[in-house]
Amino acid sequence: MNVEVFDRHGVKRDWDWLRDVYGNVMLLDGGPRPKFTLVRVDETEGPAVIVVRIQRLDGSPVVDQPVANHWPDPDLPSLEGGELKTLWRTTGVHQRTDRNGYTGFGLGPGSYILDPVLGGPHVIWVLSPSLRSDGISGVGMLPGTNHRGPLHLTFVLDDRSPEEVIEPPPSEREATLAELLAEMRVIRSVLESLADHLGVTTR
Repeated sequence: MNVEVFDRHGVKRDWDWLRDVYGNVMLLDGGPRPKFTLVRVDETEGPAVIVVRIQRLDGSPVVDQPVANHWPDPDLPSLEGGELKTLWRTTGVHQRTDRNGYTGFGLGPGSYILDPVLGGPHVIWVLSPSLRSDGISGVGMLPGTNHRGPLHLTFVLDDRSPEEVIEPPPSEREATLAELLAEMRVIRSVLESLADHLGVTTR
């Protein structure tokens, strides 16, 4: 699981921390790329709103992309019949991202986490007829707080093929060793040139 998690102070956490605080929050894996990948979950406090941002691999916004929000309500409209690649729930409301890649869903009294075993009532994912989507379930707010919850979600439109591998950047140690080897090659070249100039035979 490569989803980054940050608390409301901007401190990096992990998914275990998220579940310890908010109960049964689940990553719904949409399968291999290409897909909309959930890459970041931010804890927020204050506005009672689930904020979703969708961006491309280069950070640019994905505009006019529908995002689904489901919660237990028999009166929610059906999401079936649209030949969608991913349908984590068959009912829900949806909104489209704006020119900056954002959309938001206002929350109410039914959005609190009443039982940590069940988690929060909301399920969020991206709707698309062509690409699958990760999702997240168990989203909600903690009772007795100023609307604290894992309410800021970031998805990336990752349209790379499953076989395409992006090499990670070298670690600091690897970079240092590479620089040292390069410097040693330069020194050796200088010494060999000096030896040739002095008529010294090198092995």
